Amino acid sequence: MANLNKLRMNMEKRIQTTMIGALDKVEKNFGNLWGHYKDGPLTEQEEEFAELWDFTRNQILNQGNNQIRNIKDDFDRYGQGNTKYYYNLGKPTSERE
Repeated sequence: MANLNKLRMNMEKRIQTTMIGALDKVEKNFGNLWGHYKDGPLTEQEEEFAELWDFTRNQILNQGNNQIRNIKDDFDRYGQGNTKYYYNLGKPTSERE
């Protein structure tokens, strides 16, 4: 079970890294459109792009977080009642006497 928890945590971390990495690449390559690196007031067009970016960024983060929750649910379901067989091997030798 510890291995499954470690696998789940690693998968969650990979999704988070993918989300944050993708957002970083967009900001680096297109951030100038919404004044990401600009000092001073934004133009009207930059403000519009900034609002659009904030909306898009939140959608990306929400989607990734939903997938992380789905992974947690999948692992919880996998861990419950996944055993098809139950073996009763009797009482231990020390209890038979």
